[in-house]
Amino acid sequence: MRETNDQLGDEIRAVVERQLQQSELAEVNHAVDRLMEQGHSREKAIDTVGTILLEEIHEMMAETEMFDRERYVGRLEEL
Repeated sequence: MRETNDQLGDEIRAVVERQLQQSELAEVNHAVDRLMEQGHSREKAIDTVGTILLEEIHEMMAETEMFDRERYVGRLEEL
């Protein structure tokens, strides 16, 4: 199970890294920057944003709904 969790973590980090490259998701950059300004390492900031992303994915699956950009951005702004 540990290997599966590590693989999932790597995949989520890769998604966040891709989001950092997308201008339409500038809020991800802002969240990472804010976390780093608060003293977190870049890796920890990426992992924290990844946790928010996982929460959004969970909501999508549990409620069988589409990605809710506003909810995702709102969660990022709360960081």
